[in-house]
Amino acid sequence: MANEFENRIALVTGGGTGIGAAVALELAQGGANVVITGRTEATLRSSAARHSRIQYVVADIGAPGGAEKGVNEVRSRWDRLDILVNNAGILEMAPLAEATHEHVRRTWATNVDGLIETTRFALPLLKRSKGTIVNLATVVADHPFANMSVYCASKAAVLALTRSWAQELAVDGIRVNAVSPGPIETPMFSAEKLGVPQAAVEALGSHVLGLVPLKRFGKAEEVAQVVAFLASSVSSYVNGAQYTVGGGIEA
Repeated sequence: MANEFENRIALVTGGGTGIGAAVALELAQGGANVVITGRTEATLRSSAARHSRIQYVVADIGAPGGAEKGVNEVRSRWDRLDILVNNAGILEMAPLAEATHEHVRRTWATNVDGLIETTRFALPLLKRSKGTIVNLATVVADHPFANMSVYCASKAAVLALTRSWAQELAVDGIRVNAVSPGPIETPMFSAEKLGVPQAAVEALGSHVLGLVPLKRFGKAEEVAQVVAFLASSVSSYVNGAQYTVGGGIEA
């Protein structure tokens, strides 16, 4: 989408790695000025180095003040926001018996509370530009896996928020859509990030791959292209939709 986003301003949460980094690059290559946020400066710096139009700010949307920090960076630089991509999220596996209050709190703070707070702080800018919001959900919001109940529930909440906001914000000219990735090759799908042994990750990967008609994991770039489509003028009449990028897995 060369020049599709010329003179547009975008904010991508969780933009240091994986899908967020790919989305930031896709938008920047289309002409947008992009601010990415995340918790780790090293990965943010690396992501921003991929294009001159990408800048970063260290901000954890799951922590107090984190969501507002990212939006304030956009406001201070351009006083404008056209595209908000709510990508930041955490995935920790835990069976119900081990789903402690802290586990629930961590997941919800980023995946739900942080998304809500980021959008709420960004709303005045988005109203002014009649901008667009793309929320990242997942196919397991519709087809939950065992031992991932809290994560699946948090992403189901993202879909509910998307559909509600699509109706609520349409009067302001703001479109809200969701992208639900299937199994994607990202750092999130690792023993360290999932908090389980490597053998469990390999078993999960094998099980998931058996569910994918295309019989492969997707790439972050393939998700980013769909996000860019939803953020573009080409999709100007798409609102409240859920686009699945899962190699044939149905949402």
